[in-house]
Amino acid sequence: MRIVRIGFWPVVLALLFLPCSLWAQAAPMRNLTRGLLWSGYRSNGIQGKTEGMTRSWTRLWDAGLMYPGAPILEGDFEDYWGVKESIDFADRSTHTSQGEGIYVLTKDENGFYNVSMSNPRIVTEDIVPMTYDASAGPEKDLGVRTVSPATGAVTANYWPGAPPVVNDVTEIHNFDYNRYIPNDTQPEEILITQWGTETGIVVTRKAKAWGYPDYDDFIIQEVILENTGTKQLNDTYLSFFNLPRVSRAGHMWTGWTSGWEDVSTRVQDDWFKYSEAPNFDGHADLRGKKIQYVYDGDYPFDQADDTGEPARLAEAPGNVRNSGLLKEGQLRAFQYIGLALLDADPTDGFAQDDEVYVAPKNSDQPAFPFWWQIRSLDDIDTPEHPMSDEEIYLEMTGQGTRPISPKHPQDNPTELMNMGFAQTYGPYDLGPGDKAKVVVAWVAGTGAEFASSGETVDIFGWSRQPGAQAQVSDGERALAQHLDRARFAYANNYDIPDAPPDIRFTVESDEDGNNLLSWSADAEAAEDPDYMGTAEARDVAGYRIYRSELTSMGPWELLVDLQTGTHSYKDASSLAGFSYWYSVRSYDTGHADWNGTGMAIPSLESGHGAPETRTHLQSIPFVVASDKKDRFEDPVIVVPNPFRLDDIHRYPGGSEEIRFVNVPRRCKISIFTVSGDLVAVVDNPVRTRSPIRGETSWNQVVLNFASKVSTGKYFFVVESLMPGSEGEKKTGTFMIVK
Repeated sequence: MRIVRIGFWPVVLALLFLPCSLWAQAAPMRNLTRGLLWSGYRSNGIQGKTEGMTRSWTRLWDAGLMYPGAPILEGDFEDYWGVKESIDFADRSTHTSQGEGIYVLTKDENGFYNVSMSNPRIVTEDIVPMTYDASAGPEKDLGVRTVSPATGAVTANYWPGAPPVVNDVTEIHNFDYNRYIPNDTQPEEILITQWGTETGIVVTRKAKAWGYPDYDDFIIQEVILENTGTKQLNDTYLSFFNLPRVSRAGHMWTGWTSGWEDVSTRVQDDWFKYSEAPNFDGHADLRGKKIQYVYDGDYPFDQADDTGEPARLAEAPGNVRNSGLLKEGQLRAFQYIGLALLDADPTDGFAQDDEVYVAPKNSDQPAFPFWWQIRSLDDIDTPEHPMSDEEIYLEMTGQGTRPISPKHPQDNPTELMNMGFAQTYGPYDLGPGDKAKVVVAWVAGTGAEFASSGETVDIFGWSRQPGAQAQVSDGERALAQHLDRARFAYANNYDIPDAPPDIRFTVESDEDGNNLLSWSADAEAAEDPDYMGTAEARDVAGYRIYRSELTSMGPWELLVDLQTGTHSYKDASSLAGFSYWYSVRSYDTGHADWNGTGMAIPSLESGHGAPETRTHLQSIPFVVASDKKDRFEDPVIVVPNPFRLDDIHRYPGGSEEIRFVNVPRRCKISIFTVSGDLVAVVDNPVRTRSPIRGETSWNQVVLNFASKVSTGKYFFVVESLMPGSEGEKKTGTFMIVK
C-alpha cells in the first residue's frame, strides 16, 4: 500500500506527493442536493470533505453531510445557481462531518493482504478514478436534461442521448420543473462514482435521494464490489469510514479552531451510539435497525448548557456579528446524523437490481461495526496509525491483536469525545467476475420535525427560536422516523407516494417597486404516475408561496395559498431596496388509496430542500420606468428620508445608499447643501438592463470622491433629459443624520 496524503501534513508511508488541488482535478466531485440532506461525492471514494478543504473558507466548497443543505461555493452548485453575494453566508454552515470514505480489504490465495483506502485525509496510490458508463448500465433509459433557470447551465450530465460523460461523476436527474417524476421506480437524483484498485476490484457507488418532504432526510447508497482481475480474492471486506463532527458547525465561526488539527473535546463534544451495542440507551425505535449515529452533547466544563451549540456572538468575528445572519442563542449543531444498514443479503434480491451477487460468509451484517476515540492526528485514519496492510485489515475486520482493538459487540462510549466510526461488511469470496453489494443509508433528524403544528418543517427557522434548545433531543425520534421511511422506500423497490412537481417561476419588479412572481399553468396538466389513466391523475390543487427576508435557507413565511388557475402573485409587502428570497410550491389533492394498498395519502406539497425549489440570489425590487415617471406625473421621493446610522433608517448590511424614486429614465440629479454648494451630481442614463429603472441611487460620495457627506439638510434638483419633458425640473429636500 502506497498512500497519498491529502492536505498539509507530512506523508506517512508515502512515496508520492500530490497536492490537494491536483488530486481534486484527478478525482471529479459533484454534490447530491435534491433533498434536505446534502453530500459531495468524488470518484476516488471520498465522500464529503477532504483534509485540504477544511481550512479557512475553502471548507465551504463541498457538502459534508449538510443538514439542511445550504449554499456552497465553487463546483457544480455555484456554476448552476450563481455566485453568492457574500461569504458571510458561511456563518450558517450546516456541515456535520469532516468526510467519509471506503476501504476495500482483500487477501489473495497466497495470503497477501491489500488495503485500498479512501478517506478524507488519505487515498492509497493504487486507486484510479473512473467514469461510470450509465448508457451500458441499468440507468441507460433514466434521466432528464435539466437546466438551471438562474444561469442556463445544464445541471445533470446523463440522460438518454446525452453526450458521453468524460472524467466526471455521473449525475442523473429523474425530475424536472412542472412535471411529475418521469420514472417513479427510481429516486429523483442519482450520483454515481467509480474507481479501480490494484487488486482488480472496481468499486461502484450509487448515491440516491428524493426531494419529497417526507423522504428528503436520507441518502441511500448502493456500493458494489466487482472482481475484474484474475485472482481469487477470499475474505474480502468492504468498510465505510466516517469522521462525524456534528458539534463542529457550532465552533466554525468562533475564536476557537475547528479544523483537523483540533481534536479537543471542547470543540468535538459529541455523543456516539450504535443501536445494537449492549449498553444502548437511545430511542427504542432504533433498536434492531443497525444504525450508528452521532449528536452534539453538553460540554461538562462549560457553565452554560451548550447542547446544540447555541451561538454566542461575543465569541464570533466581527464580520459574523455584523452580518445580521446569526442570532444570539441560535442553534448551530442541532442534528442527529447516522449510517444504517438497509440490505446486504443477495438471496432475496436487491431493489431494482437483477444482477447476481455473492453472499457474505457471515449472515449477521455488518460484520464489524465499531468506533474509536481520536486523541491526535495519528489515530484519525484507523484506531492505530500508521499500520501495515495486514494490520489495517485485521483492525478493520475485528481481528486485531493490539490492546486498542475494539471487541464485538462493543459498548457505546460513556463520555463525550472526538471519535471516528466504521461499518465493515463481509467477508466475501470473490472469484474473477464476481460481485458483492451493500446498501446503506445516511439518515438525519432534528427537533424541528415535531416543533410545528403540521406546517412545513423549517429547520433553519426553528434553530433561531428561543425554545429550540429544549427540543434538540427530539431529533433522535425524528432520526428513527426518517430511517423507517428510508427502509420503506428501499423495501418498496423505490416506489413511494409521489410529491407534486417543482414550479419554475420568475421574480421581477413592477412599477410600484414590488416583487411580482409569475409561473406557467404547466404543472396543472401534470399526471401523478401512481394514478395514470384515472380521473385522479391530474391532482395539482394549488400553489403556496413562501418568502424569506434573511437567506435562501429561510426562515420561511407563508405569504399566500392560491388555487389552480392563478399564475402570478404581487408581493405588495415587499419594499424596494430590500432583499427577499422566494419558494413557490405546488400541492395536490391527496388520495384515499395509494396503489391499491388501502393507505390514504394526505395532500402533499412539493419539496423545499433542493436548489430547484427556491431562489438563491436575493430578489431586490426596484421601481420600473414608465411614461408617467418620464413626465413627472408621480412625485419624486427620496428613500430613506431621513437617513440615520441605524437599522430602521437605512438599507440592510450597513448600506449608505440613498434612492431617488419616480425619476425619468434619463435625467440629471444635482444635490446641494443648504448654503447652495453643489456636493454631487447623479446621472440616470438609459440602462442596458431590462426593465429600465425609474429610480437611481447615490452612495453619499461628494463630487471629488474625497469623502462622504456629513450630517445636514440637503436640496436636490431632478432635471429630465427625456424628449417631451426635457428641461423640466422637480425639487425637494432630505436629511442625513450621522
